[in-house]
Amino acid sequence: MADFRFSPEAEELRAEVVAWLAGLNPESLSAHADPGDLTGLDEAFERSLQAEAGERGWLDLPVEQQAVFNFEAARADAPLIDTAMTLTGTAVGRFATNDHHRRVLADMAAGLVEGCTAYTEPDAGTDLAALRGTATPDGDGWVLDATKTLVTGPHKADWCVTILRTEPEAAVRAGLSMFLVDMHTPGVRVRRQPTLNGWTLGEITLDAVRVGPDALLGGRGEGWRQMGAALAAERSGMFWLGFARHVLDLLGRHLCTAEHDGGVLADDPLVLDELGRLETAWASADLLSRRALWAQTTDTDVAAATAMAKIVTTELLQDIAQAATEITGAPGLVWAPLFSGDDIPDGAAGGRFAWEYLERIHGTIGAGVNEVHRDAIAGLLLGRPNR
Repeated sequence: MADFRFSPEAEELRAEVVAWLAGLNPESLSAHADPGDLTGLDEAFERSLQAEAGERGWLDLPVEQQAVFNFEAARADAPLIDTAMTLTGTAVGRFATNDHHRRVLADMAAGLVEGCTAYTEPDAGTDLAALRGTATPDGDGWVLDATKTLVTGPHKADWCVTILRTEPEAAVRAGLSMFLVDMHTPGVRVRRQPTLNGWTLGEITLDAVRVGPDALLGGRGEGWRQMGAALAAERSGMFWLGFARHVLDLLGRHLCTAEHDGGVLADDPLVLDELGRLETAWASADLLSRRALWAQTTDTDVAAATAMAKIVTTELLQDIAQAATEITGAPGLVWAPLFSGDDIPDGAAGGRFAWEYLERIHGTIGAGVNEVHRDAIAGLLLGRPNR
């Protein structure tokens, strides 16, 4: 029988990471608040913290230990999830073909640069086979032309991994290639677009961007396969599970202090029943995420296991956010951006539950819409995997 418990080495790392992250209290983080960024924190602070984690060797760990680090970073609200290594490191590391790629990867692992991944286009969201952006041979290099949308963090990225069409006459999936693009190259433009929750996604325009031959990442025409492998690495669910643990802990603390009919909300049997349901759902998601992690480390049913973990953990986050706003009533509907400090006296958990309510649709769409994952799981179980 498979053992989904973490190894002693992973648990030792967890203790070190928790001790380090304990210094990131809400008061210290609020001094670096930036509501326009997904992390809720300013770029300078984010880069300094990532560099410190990189110096400790925590941004490029074996799969199991990296999952533990990601869980604890998410639980602590630390800006260490959407690092260059998380967003682009799998693609660069797995498909590096030259010294340039390996130097960039080393900077990512050291926390010295930021990165982003740009696949989606205005007419190619869920159906990435419809990508139209092109990379045209130009001497020994390439000219890139595309508009990429819904990109996380391009305004602060130094490097971007993207997919472009290099074989216009080939089958739609066979004609794609992956590129590593320096975001400071002439012709690269970024436009920030606000989300419902106030932070921004970005649109990247590649306007006749000239790059050298070393920008091609992996093999020409292999982009579809490479993209699938890179996306699968995001889906064990451990960092989503860490976010869920953090919000559940916030909810529990709030229920033990919020007054209700002469007592506290935690004394209400209906509230206790709902909290018990959420804790049970979290424990189930934890087991499924560990199963997905085991699949990744043993190369066993990876596609199905990681897709299931992604669905369950992202929808758990939505469930927790919905329940938190309903349990806490009017205070739970008071919204505030992350790290607002104590300036929201009427908001439950400083306005966090309303923020979560608006935010958590994001996870069910990013890294592949959950409905597409359900189709893929069904295909795998029926012996007809998507191609």
